[in-house]
Parts: sequence; C-alpha cells; structure tokens
Amino acid sequence: MFDLDNFKNVNDKFGHGVGDQVLKAFANHVSAFLRDYDTFARLGGEEFALLLPATNADNAFIIAERIRQSTQLLSIDTDQGPVNITTSVGLIEADSQGADFEAVMHLADKSLYQAKRNGRNQTVCWQ
Repeated sequence: MFDLDNFKNVNDKFGHGVGDQVLKAFANHVSAFLRDYDTFARLGGEEFALLLPATNADNAFIIAERIRQSTQLLSIDTDQGPVNITTSVGLIEADSQGADFEAVMHLADKSLYQAKRNGRNQTVCWQ
C-alpha cells in the first residue's frame, strides 16, 4: 500500500483540482515500474494498492523502494506550479495458499501506518 505523505496539505494549499493532478501524475509515474500482470489501483483519497503476483517480499521491497525513491525526486507540473511529494509504503507478502484478502490488506495497512509513524517517506515490510 502507498500513501502520499501529507497530501491534505497539497489540497489545502493548492486546491482539489491540483490535488487531482498530483494523484494522476503519481499513478502515471508508478505505472512505469509495472509489469503487464501487476495491478495498481487507487483505494481512496491518497491511498493506493499495488499487487505484484509471483513476487516475493524481497523483490517487492526493491520495487517499492524504487517507486518511493523516484517519487521523492519527482516534480509534478500543475496549474499552480510544481508540486513535490513523498510516499510511505506498507508491504506484506501474501501466501497464495489460502491468503485472505482482507487480512492481507489489514496487515499492509498496519505496515503503512508504521512507516508513517517512523517519519514517512519509507517502506515498512510486515514481519
């Protein structure tokens, strides 16, 4: 799971139109890292989920870190000028044998909030 750090500040400072531009730019940015069979979706607000089939936690961490690190370098052109963002990431490896989707999402969310509590702009993998 990805959460754009302090995204409320973007909406408050620039308005929801610019916020929408930032969300779209982030989604387009992430799509460059995906394989044809990966799934990336907005969950709501500034939260996104990325499903990486046939990928273990170590490789998923590498991908998440590439996305996170490149996002902090991204300057998004908007109607109000450039906007910079960072993202926090919560990661979990789901076992394909009987993995309960809701439980996996819950643990990914817990990992995400640990990343935020640790100072944001980082990836935390559920252990």
